[in-house]
Amino acid sequence: MGPMPAERIVHAPHRRSGVVLPVVLVVLTVLTGLVIAQMKRTATDERLAANVRETVMLDNAVQTTLRWCEWHVIARPRNTINVAGTAAMPAWRIAANWSDTTSLNFPGTALGPGMSGDPACVVEDATCELQPPLSPTGMDTSGCNGIDSRWRKFRITARVRVAAPDLPNGVREMMAQSELRLFAD
Repeated sequence: MGPMPAERIVHAPHRRSGVVLPVVLVVLTVLTGLVIAQMKRTATDERLAANVRETVMLDNAVQTTLRWCEWHVIARPRNTINVAGTAAMPAWRIAANWSDTTSLNFPGTALGPGMSGDPACVVEDATCELQPPLSPTGMDTSGCNGIDSRWRKFRITARVRVAAPDLPNGVREMMAQSELRLFAD
């Protein structure tokens, strides 16, 4: 018998399943979600940084205004416009005390780069809050509570208001307060 013709071997085709496509789609979906989340986080971080920057600039402006007012009171303690508050309502909370006639105003003052506003101070005479001395001997006791009338106490409140189109009332406001106790001859 002679050689047999080559047998033809027929392999049954393997069934291929498309696993790669769903895996790639899932990975792309997850990566897209991560990128979008990171972009939102970046936008939020930028807004937070801008808010912190504006807050620091406002704080610097109100602290500078407060120092101007303290200097004014120290230079002229007896000739400073001051208002009286009550036990129930401090002077700085009364809107009428912020008028030009009862407060120290610095209109047109440059508060910082790109900032313009209306810096003002209310000076409250709080001398009667001082405690009387233990030994009034040799002192003028004609002041409030029997203390020497040359002692003075001032509560100074500085306010800076700037335009803020992003807020409902259109104004951003910051306040700072200090107290001065002076012996004025």
